[in-house]
Amino acid sequence: MMSRLANRVEVFYTDSYSDACRLRDAGYEPIECAFGGYGSVLGPLAMDHHGTESHRSGVAIRACGEFFGQRKEDPRFVVTGTPDADAVLAIVALAGLVDRSCISDTFYTLVDRYDRDPIGMDLTREPLGTALLAFNQTQLPRGQEGFLLGIDKMVELLTVGLPAEKVRNVLGMEKSRQQQAKKALVLLIYPDGTQILGEMADSPVQPGETPPKRVALVKGSVWGFDLWYRWAPVVVSWSSRLRKITVGCPNLQVATECFGQGGLMAIYPRLGIGWGGRETVGGSPRGVSVTLHDAQQTALELAQLLGQPTGLSDGEPRRTL
Repeated sequence: MMSRLANRVEVFYTDSYSDACRLRDAGYEPIECAFGGYGSVLGPLAMDHHGTESHRSGVAIRACGEFFGQRKEDPRFVVTGTPDADAVLAIVALAGLVDRSCISDTFYTLVDRYDRDPIGMDLTREPLGTALLAFNQTQLPRGQEGFLLGIDKMVELLTVGLPAEKVRNVLGMEKSRQQQAKKALVLLIYPDGTQILGEMADSPVQPGETPPKRVALVKGSVWGFDLWYRWAPVVVSWSSRLRKITVGCPNLQVATECFGQGGLMAIYPRLGIGWGGRETVGGSPRGVSVTLHDAQQTALELAQLLGQPTGLSDGEPRRTL
């Protein structure tokens, strides 16, 4: 399906670091073009906050603030990964696809908070959280089409909003998501190698309590980290739809306690070339299809590393998928 805004914005999707560099040099503005161990591809606006760029403010914050409309006369962008709300809102703002008055400070700061640290956030209780939930519930395929459809959805939410009947649907879908997330647990893996099947697992701890030091492997058809972190401080999620692995810790303090200084940043080199992200969340290489077995091997390796030194010795082989 062609986006209604396809004639107003040009989005080029790539899983290739070199292609992203080439397009950047041709004048496209990269949006969250982080490629793990290869680093981030940055344009004049430096629109990324992953990996080595994690010191920067989120892309939605800067796009909706100081850089709003900066690419209105030349709305060409290069993207990679999934079309999340943070990246899509940044494109909408940079291209000036809506009036600035349509984007409230409350909404773009909520998008940024949820992108950086969603744990403990209940969007049903946040101002404008239902609008963000509606975007997150939209099935957006990976690739150019997903970003273009995401742009349409974001513009619709910003300019039209959600009628009452759609709000009810969104809240119902959120309740269903929470129920599905509870069924996604595959294994709990302890540092000593002990494994407990998901159906035999103990109940998740209550919010605010500390779960045992272990790794949770989940087969995620829905996003459920807010629940999964109540089973374990380290979660390895395999997406059957995207065929990718996401690794996460609930916050920097927990990531540091588990893996030392730098949190997950110290772990990515052990997992192989192309793995990357931030201190608290990251994933498998862009454009590489992975299996549930790959995710289980990743979870086993992380369980062994819990509490151990994380530095790679010279000549230590990197694991490849």
